[in-house]
Amino acid sequence: MNEQAPTIGQAELTGYLASRGWQHEGSWRGAMVWTLGSSGRLLVPAHRDDTEYADDEELLVMALRKLAKLEDRPEREVLLDITEPAIDTPSFQLEPETPSGTIPLPEGLRALQGIHDLLRTAAQTVETGPRLLFTGPRSRQIDTFLGRVRLGTTRPGSYIFDARIPITQPPSRSTAISWNDELAGRDVMVTLHKALHAAHAAATSFQPEAFDDHVEEGVSANLCTALAQLSSTRPFTITFGWARAEPANLSPAPLHFTEQMARAIATAGKELERVSKTGRATITGEVKTLHPDPGNEWRVKILGDLVSAGIRTRRSIWVALSRGNYQRAFHAQQQDRLIRVTGQLDPNQRRLTLRPDPEGFEIL
Repeated sequence: MNEQAPTIGQAELTGYLASRGWQHEGSWRGAMVWTLGSSGRLLVPAHRDDTEYADDEELLVMALRKLAKLEDRPEREVLLDITEPAIDTPSFQLEPETPSGTIPLPEGLRALQGIHDLLRTAAQTVETGPRLLFTGPRSRQIDTFLGRVRLGTTRPGSYIFDARIPITQPPSRSTAISWNDELAGRDVMVTLHKALHAAHAAATSFQPEAFDDHVEEGVSANLCTALAQLSSTRPFTITFGWARAEPANLSPAPLHFTEQMARAIATAGKELERVSKTGRATITGEVKTLHPDPGNEWRVKILGDLVSAGIRTRRSIWVALSRGNYQRAFHAQQQDRLIRVTGQLDPNQRRLTLRPDPEGFEIL
């Protein structure tokens, strides 16, 4: 099948170049000269109100081809980025043990499912707020958002998936659905960016409980499980490309996850799901952190042995206390005494919290 020659406008190309750090450095023989430091130089037809030279289109095509070569990307991919300025593009770079540009079929299938689940989890976080574990069917709004996401062509190096996400929601065709009922892609991307940075920070500690403190930032059992699917517990890198029509004031630095971090995230996903479904638990240990909050609730973090569903693990957990028991916990910390708390794990908070039974708090 023959493909049509790329169609591109001068204003679109120069807008793209400016958004990528290129500088307009004068003109040469009637064409604008654009440079990117010492690494690149492009000639672009000058903007003319009423005159167009015969070779303008040819010069634009040549500029596109040279730009694609400089960016080491296919021309069609660069063309999409130029002609679609309202698209955010997260990229997922995997490192399978195969030649660059290839990936084993089972790993590829898991990676695609991981990307799907990452986007779904971020959309659910936007829709309902952060949770330790998302359960139940997806809403119509989530399905609509996922239906607007497009996958770009894969790239070597070692293997890269690009997702293309419109930053705004299209007008609804239903009179029963308002504009605000739809999820904006930019909101989902900002939420995913924040959650991935939090998961990256937690993974550097290599402790599953470190993820508990980042639930408010979008970390969940679902997010960790999706990352484990994406990576097959091998190193991976995620990069965000922000739509130039609406620049985002967020770090563009790639997020690189080592194999050890990937394994920590996979373990955290299983642990967060397990404790979310556990219900009752007992922890015996020492008070590590005091968090007085009279306007909300008094909390302490206890490090010790957590027993839930017959499984004993060594970890820390937040415990919500009355003001009186908080004072007792404070003195126990001063005296280096242990505390035992029995109660109900509450996953429906912005952090995993143990809520004691009426007689479930004791100092040992």
